[in-house]
Amino acid sequence: MLEKLQQGAERLELNLTLGQYERLELYIDSVLEFNKTYNLMKADSADELAVNHILDSLAAVPFLKDIVSSYTGSSGTVSIGDIGSGGGCPGIPLAVAFPDVHFTLVERMEKRCAFLESVLKRLKLSNASVLCSQADNVPKESFDIEVFRAFHPFDKKIVKTLFSMLKDGGTVAAYKARSEKIAAEMEAVKSIIPSYKKIALTVPFLEDHERNLVVIVK
Repeated sequence: MLEKLQQGAERLELNLTLGQYERLELYIDSVLEFNKTYNLMKADSADELAVNHILDSLAAVPFLKDIVSSYTGSSGTVSIGDIGSGGGCPGIPLAVAFPDVHFTLVERMEKRCAFLESVLKRLKLSNASVLCSQADNVPKESFDIEVFRAFHPFDKKIVKTLFSMLKDGGTVAAYKARSEKIAAEMEAVKSIIPSYKKIALTVPFLEDHERNLVVIVK
């Protein structure tokens, strides 16, 4: 087992099973294999991928648990859209961590969609699916929660698209970096997002990098 992955998950107090670790390792192997011919994610080694992408995605799990639990009791399974999924982060690590939640990986590029489909099959991840589509073509009110990482800065057009896909009362949880940049983005959209919550994230082995989760309720 990858030592950094296990140590990082333990630091985040995630009680992952052996099966969950195996899935995450298979995912890492798949990305590294695909990276040889198609630059999917910036990572030169399994450890770098585990830290910069997997643990970075999992750092929000303790906070997302509270958000997910607020939808529990509503009819059916909680649905989360990973918007602009790219190589599958944060959606695939989160789908491994939340086996009872359904994730839709929304991605517009066909090569990436093909990769995501093959990974879900390889991981036997039945609580996730791929939607190969532009974000603005996704059916309205598809998701209870939306997550994204390195998708797009907040602007009025993007917020309109995100809100269109989101059910009334739904939540956007965006992985972001520096507070100053977040403040500038949110200032530009304050007419449509008057309030938001910024949660500081600590990514194991990347403690010197500022990471935040921006939470917005529709």
